[in-house]
Amino acid sequence: MIRGAIFDADGTLLDSMGLWDTVGDRYLRSLGIDPEPGLRQILFPMSLSQCAAYLRERYQLGLSCEEIEGGINRTILTFYQTQVEAKAGAQDFLRALRSRGVRTYLATATDRKVITAGLSRTGLLSLLDGLVTCGDLGVDKNTPTIFDYARDQMGTATEDTWVFEDAVHAACTAQRAGYPVAGVADPYSDQQALQAACTLYLPNLTDVTGFYAKASVR
Repeated sequence: MIRGAIFDADGTLLDSMGLWDTVGDRYLRSLGIDPEPGLRQILFPMSLSQCAAYLRERYQLGLSCEEIEGGINRTILTFYQTQVEAKAGAQDFLRALRSRGVRTYLATATDRKVITAGLSRTGLLSLLDGLVTCGDLGVDKNTPTIFDYARDQMGTATEDTWVFEDAVHAACTAQRAGYPVAGVADPYSDQQALQAACTLYLPNLTDVTGFYAKASVR
C-alpha cells in the first residue's frame, strides 16, 4: 500500500519541458536578436557553459560567457515566475493523495530557486511535504540517492513509496532501486521506453483510477 510519493517536477507536475527546448531562442529574442533556424538542435547536447560560448561567438554578443550564462538563467527564472503551468490534474492528484494520508515529496534536477518559483506560481508548493534538488545533494538521477533522501525525509519504506517520473533514465534508476514507478506521459519523453521502464504508465494526471487500484489507495 502506498504511504509516500516522490514526484519529479519538469514534465511530471509542471508543463515546462518546452522551455528547455527553446531557452536559447528566448534568450536571444530578449536581446532583440532573431535566432537561427534549428538553434535548439544545436544547443541540445551542450552544457550551459558550452551554450554560452557558442552564443557569444556565433552572435558576436559582446558579453562575457559568465554574463550570457546569467542572462540564460534569468530567462529560465522569469519563465517559472510568470509563465509555467501545472500539468492538468496535478493539483487535484496531490490533494487526493494527501487527503488519504500519503506523504508527498519533490525530487528534481532543476535549481531550487527556479523550481520553488514554479511551484509557488502553480499552487503546488503548499501541497508537498518538502523538496530536494540534485544540486542540494551533488548528485544526478543516474543514482537513487535523491529518491532515498526524499523517502528518508518522509519516513516511508521503499516498497511503499511510489516515484513519479517522465524521464526514462530516472524511472529506470528508481525501478532498479526497488521503488514502484509511475511513468507520467510528456511529449518530450520517449513514451514507449517510459512504459517499459515503469510499474504503471499514466497518460495524464486527470484519470488516475488505474493508479489507485495498482497502489491500493483507499
